[in-house]
Amino acid sequence: MSPLSDVQFSRFAETEVAKLLTFGKPRGMLEVMVPMTDDERRDLETHIKEHFGLNMTLQVKASYVLYRLGRAPRLQKSFVVRPERLIEDALFWYFFGYMDLETMAFRAPVFLVPSHVVHSEAVHELRGGLIHFNFEASMDPKSRDRWRPYACDPAEIAGRVVKVLRSKPSRQRAAAPAAGSIVIEPGTILVARAG
Repeated sequence: MSPLSDVQFSRFAETEVAKLLTFGKPRGMLEVMVPMTDDERRDLETHIKEHFGLNMTLQVKASYVLYRLGRAPRLQKSFVVRPERLIEDALFWYFFGYMDLETMAFRAPVFLVPSHVVHSEAVHELRGGLIHFNFEASMDPKSRDRWRPYACDPAEIAGRVVKVLRSKPSRQRAAAPAAGSIVIEPGTILVARAG
């Protein structure tokens, strides 16, 4: 029997994050989508239900191994990005978590970090035309490392995402044409949302 592959682990870690976003509190407030392609480094996209003008994109970085440094276990996740594919946007965030294979769930704490913070604070270097990042955070709840402000219980992820989305101004939607300017073909049904 072959061992768990990186592709299997990554896909199910993303699915677990989608579950946390959907079932976390406030329960059912977020819609979660998985992009059909991963050309833009988007693992998950989410928005507040019925608010379509603002999406948050998550890049999921998970590990099933913890390292010891001193007394506290540490989550370490290395990844590589081509410079032209590096995305810094107020609505592009990273999720870092340790997936316990025995319980088949993320262990607290997990980390929800804005892209600009990861790109500036995580150890990184340019080698061979690629940016090599190394995220390393303490799993000790009493830690005071640089990642502590972004740490939370897995059940709190949905609430944090909702808070981020509510803090951002909604992107302007295209103005709907005036009702009199729409050419209606026979059999056409116009549907509009109240308000």
